[in-house]
Amino acid sequence: MSGRGARLALCIAIGCVGIFGPDAARAQSQARVYDLESGAGIPDAEVAWIPAPVAGVTADSAARGAAVRTDAVGFFVPDPSWGSGGAITVSALGYRARAIAREETAAAGWRIGLERDPLALDEIVVTASSLPRLRSQVAVPMETVEAEEIDAAGVASADRLLAELPGVQVTAATPVGSNLMIRGVGGARVLVLLDGQPTAGALLENRDLSRTSLAGVERVEIVKGPLSSLYGSDALGGVINVITQLPASGFRVDARAVSGGAGRREAEATASGGGRLRYRITGGWRQEDRIPGLADGGPSAFARVWDFRSRLQFKASDAWDVRATATYLRERQRWPVGGAFSGFNDNAGFSGWVEARRPLGPGTWSGSLFLQEYEHLFRSARGDAPIADDGESTQWERLAKGAAGYSAALGGHSVDVGLEVASRAIRSPDKLIEERAADRQLALFAQDAWRLGETVVSGGARLTWNDRWGSNLSPTVGVTRRAGTHVRLRAAVARGFRAPSFKELAWNFVNVGGGYVLQGFPDLDPERSWNISGGVDWQPASTVRIEVDAFTNRIRNLIEPGFVGNAESGLLVFSPRNVADAITRGFEFSLRAVLDRAEFAAGYAHLDAYAVDSGLPLDRRAAHSARARAAWTAEALSGFRLDATAHLTGAAPIIGTGPDGSDARIGTQERFVAIDLQTSVDLGRSLRLVAGVDNLFDARPAGWQGAIERKLRVGLAVEDLFARRVDERGVPLQPQ
Repeated sequence: MSGRGARLALCIAIGCVGIFGPDAARAQSQARVYDLESGAGIPDAEVAWIPAPVAGVTADSAARGAAVRTDAVGFFVPDPSWGSGGAITVSALGYRARAIAREETAAAGWRIGLERDPLALDEIVVTASSLPRLRSQVAVPMETVEAEEIDAAGVASADRLLAELPGVQVTAATPVGSNLMIRGVGGARVLVLLDGQPTAGALLENRDLSRTSLAGVERVEIVKGPLSSLYGSDALGGVINVITQLPASGFRVDARAVSGGAGRREAEATASGGGRLRYRITGGWRQEDRIPGLADGGPSAFARVWDFRSRLQFKASDAWDVRATATYLRERQRWPVGGAFSGFNDNAGFSGWVEARRPLGPGTWSGSLFLQEYEHLFRSARGDAPIADDGESTQWERLAKGAAGYSAALGGHSVDVGLEVASRAIRSPDKLIEERAADRQLALFAQDAWRLGETVVSGGARLTWNDRWGSNLSPTVGVTRRAGTHVRLRAAVARGFRAPSFKELAWNFVNVGGGYVLQGFPDLDPERSWNISGGVDWQPASTVRIEVDAFTNRIRNLIEPGFVGNAESGLLVFSPRNVADAITRGFEFSLRAVLDRAEFAAGYAHLDAYAVDSGLPLDRRAAHSARARAAWTAEALSGFRLDATAHLTGAAPIIGTGPDGSDARIGTQERFVAIDLQTSVDLGRSLRLVAGVDNLFDARPAGWQGAIERKLRVGLAVEDLFARRVDERGVPLQPQ
């Protein structure tokens, strides 16, 4: 499908949202409990009616209506026994309980918003399921970075935010860019999503987390372990899901501009609003005189990114809800490659997604279409700009994916089932046997979370079939149990896999200057892993939360390029094979506390990662990583806020080719300890001043692949400009 055809198909899909017929009976008989921050429905919330007090009758002895619970997307049916007057009470794990007068609830259309409890043992997560789900129903280890913490970090891209987290490391991509490792597993084995859909570049082996902007992002969810049972290939090591803010009702404008060291300049603006049709549109630009993955790019280096994101929600009828997103990215990178020449990367990508959702029986049906196109062009030239290109050297990837699913609460079960079909293609001139390669893929998946009192048994599996490399089944099973009011136990066993890439299957790349040839191997098997994890969440006091996790992971059939002989020309021939096994294991600890206007968080991770055959440690995997963060807010001082973060990445071995041609330890990436500070103060009703410094003491350890010098920054943010709130009917809303 051409890029123009993909965009036309998406526009047609979005334009069809008005054809869905109503289902008034369902809408009139159901109400909803939702998250005030995100607007997502809250599952398993308890809703009850308390009648108005009667003279001479105590509240405990008065007749009460039966309590009801919300379904998987937050809907509930008010009990017929509930009378007039009195109050509606709502409670849900992870949220502050609320009581509202019955008349007020009815006037609001039985839509009740709840505020999150920041330290509760439960929260709503979306990455581990096809629908929002309580953390207590998710056995796989997860971590969430919320908007407040993202703002405090003062970074522009996802790689720099995640690099500070214990158990997560950022490494250099080839020839430039940033890759990610989660608990020692990274690169093509970590799936990166934007609002639940894959980011561009993976099919071309051109992953770069530095191009993923944090503009308009609400939170980032990190799954630390395989989630192939839901997402299939590339989720062997974990999943990163960058989640943008949902459109808000009414209207508001936010904007931000930042200037800082190393030539950092960036600006972004967001407009959000609407009623029945809600929208959120963000545009951003950023530039820096540094190249991700290079310790020193020289005076001519720079990286520049333009990006555009839009997100729509449309109440097509009383029963149908429609959501859509569209993103566009354009990037240029320049860095020295020798001989007074510079290398240039020019990347451009478009992706769009539309989903229709409606209640059906005891659950919700959904159908979606996702389209993506990405172009990558490398050139080298003298001067500040490359010569014009005729398009013959441009590499591109295209992905079209359709999915249908059904989610329901059936007794004590929360069930998700789905079907996904995909068509994928890449073009890579002079690098593939056929120059263009394509495949077709079909996947079936199912998940269930079965509540048995205080225990939830979860399980799922995904069967993937691909017409190039075959089929794979990825199961997972987990158990979570609430042991008393303040403790939750969890354990999971998961199967992960990574399918061989287009290039690994069909390489035909000759580098005469380097003296080698890369040849694909069409009989590669997928990489597979078994992961076992367990953890404890403990809340000893209402202001303190502690988590401990342990894990072990065995990866088989690792695909690595190896020497297979010499070509007739004498060039060395390398080809990928399933040649290696690896083990990663370790434990993590985290603590978070909130006291009045102060917050504190700390974490530590230990990792042991090595190759089974050689016994050598895996390249650049640090055994120790840690972080401590403190924040303090003084409302009396114009909302002054101070954030301080200290993070450590321990020393790590550098593994390369030794004198005899085998793998050997050839160096050490030294320990890196840095302290970052950020302050902010309100200058008026909508204006905020922000200033910060990264790597305060200018630590510069040897062996690092990226620039890590001290950097200052200062910025201005405009928030809630022209702000007003309305409901889906356009009626102004009062703060709750």
